[in-house]
Amino acid sequence: MTSALVAAVSALALVMAAWTGLAAARARRVGTASLVGLAVVEVTLLVLVVVLAVDALDGTRPVETATAVAYLVLAPFLLPAAALWSLADRSRYSPLVLTVACLGLAVVAYRMLLLWQVQQ
Repeated sequence: MTSALVAAVSALALVMAAWTGLAAARARRVGTASLVGLAVVEVTLLVLVVVLAVDALDGTRPVETATAVAYLVLAPFLLPAAALWSLADRSRYSPLVLTVACLGLAVVAYRMLLLWQVQQ
């Protein structure tokens, strides 16, 4: 189940990265459709974080526990922070902030999967 959730989070994040990258290339501002797409990615990420947190509480712990906990705590704040920054900036390059955040989120989700595959 975790692999499927990581794949879903990564795929949705990459789709949103392409969407916001295209918006930046076309000099468009962040719109409602982009924010709804980011909300879908965020909800999927929160499901992944809850599943991994429940696994950690059940005794399945990765070798690098501190790194895994840091990812679990900080990953859900990545997209909201980028969205706030993008909405506050309102320049033609503000969608690029979301593009970078979505690409970073895809990497963080994959890194969480790698951490949870190596267990004590």
